[in-house]
Amino acid sequence: MTPTQNESGENLTLEAAWEKYHASVERARAIMTGVPRLANEPAHKALIYQSLIEAQAMAYNFAVAPRMEPPLVHTHTWYSCFYTLGGTSPDFYYGALFLDGRKTYRLSGRFGDLRMILLQGYSHLMGHPQSRMLGNFDLSMFDRDADDAFEVTISATEHPGNWIPLDPDSRYNFFFVRRALADWNQDRGTLDISLVDGASAATAEPSQDQALAERLSLAADFLHYLAINWCVDLYDLYLNCNQGEKNRVAVIAGSQIASDFVGSPTTNYIWGIYDIADDEALIIESDVPQARYWSLQLFDVLCRPFDFVHHQTDVNLSRAVIDSDGKLRVVISKRDPGVANWLDACGTNEGIIVGRTYHPDNTIAQPLTRKIKLAELDDHLPSDTRRVTAQQRREILDYRRRGYLRLYGES
Repeated sequence: MTPTQNESGENLTLEAAWEKYHASVERARAIMTGVPRLANEPAHKALIYQSLIEAQAMAYNFAVAPRMEPPLVHTHTWYSCFYTLGGTSPDFYYGALFLDGRKTYRLSGRFGDLRMILLQGYSHLMGHPQSRMLGNFDLSMFDRDADDAFEVTISATEHPGNWIPLDPDSRYNFFFVRRALADWNQDRGTLDISLVDGASAATAEPSQDQALAERLSLAADFLHYLAINWCVDLYDLYLNCNQGEKNRVAVIAGSQIASDFVGSPTTNYIWGIYDIADDEALIIESDVPQARYWSLQLFDVLCRPFDFVHHQTDVNLSRAVIDSDGKLRVVISKRDPGVANWLDACGTNEGIIVGRTYHPDNTIAQPLTRKIKLAELDDHLPSDTRRVTAQQRREILDYRRRGYLRLYGES
C-alpha cells in the first residue's frame, strides 16, 4: 500500500496509521494507570478506563467522522453528558467546525437568547504537532442586523466586513464553538455554514486510503492529548494554582491556557479541588461577577462533569441566589443541606471546581473557602440564606430536565 505523508510529515500506510492509533490508546492507558492518585484510589480507578473509552469516542467524532463537504456545524463533538472530556459546561450548546484552509465559507445565524457565540480557532486539531491558535472570535462583537442575524466570511484571505481567518496550509482547521445560554429553556438561536468557493480542481487530493490514514494519525494524536492534557494534567494544573492545597480556589485568566488547554481567552476562571468527608461541606464565598455570563460547576477528578441533568451540580447568573449582603455563597456537599445554592457532589468526596466569568466588568477578588461540618452549616451562613424544601428541589431538578430536553431535543 502506498504510504501518505500527512501534515505532520509522517509517511504512513493505512496499516501503520491503524497501529499508531492503537499504540496511542495503550500508551495513554499506561500513563493514566501510572498516576498514583488515580490508580491507588478505588473510587478513581474505574474512571481511567471509562475516560479512555470516552476519549476514543471523541477521537472518532473529532478526527475521523467529520465530512468536509458539505461543511457542517458539528454538534456531536463535545456533547451534553456524553462527550465531556476537558470539562464541558451545561450552559454551552457546543459545536465544532472542520474547514479546509484552501476554501472560503460563509457562517450565518441569529443569536436568539444566547449570551454569546464564541469561535476559538486552531490551525489543526489539538494534539497535532503544528497546531496553533488562530484567534478567539466573539460574534457578539461582529456586525448584526436588526433581528440579531449575522453573516461571517471564513477564509485564509481577508474579506471586508465580518471575517475569520483560516490557515491556508491546513486542510483541517478546527473551530471550537461555544454558544452560551443562561437558561436551557430559552431560544438557542441558529448557526449554519456553507461553502462559497472551493479549492482548485487541479489541487491533488489524497486517495481514500491515504485520507483515512491521515485521519487515523490525527485521531491518535488527539486521543493522547485528551487523555494526558485533560484527564491528567488539568487536575494537576488546578491543584498547582492553589499551591498544592485542596479546598481553596484561585482566579486565573483564560488567556494563560488558551493555547495549551483550549481555555477561552475571553473568560476568567476559578479553579480548585474539593476534598470533603461524608459529614463535611465546603462553602465558597465570592463577589458576584458582573459579566455577560458566569457559572460555578463541579467535575470528577478527570475533569468530566457530573450528571447535570438530574443533579444540581452548578449555578449560574440565572440560577444562583445572591445573599442580602450582595455575596454569592455556594455549598458543596454529598447530602442536600436544603440551601438554594447547593452543588451536589454526586456521592464523591473529591472533585474539581470550575468557575467561568465571560467578559467581566468587575474584578473578582480571591473567593473565600471554608470546610466545615455539615451539621454546623447554619453557623456559617447568613440567617436569611435562601432555603428550599425537598419538594422545591424536585421542582428545580424537573425544570433542569425539561430545559435539557428542549435544548437537545431528546426524550
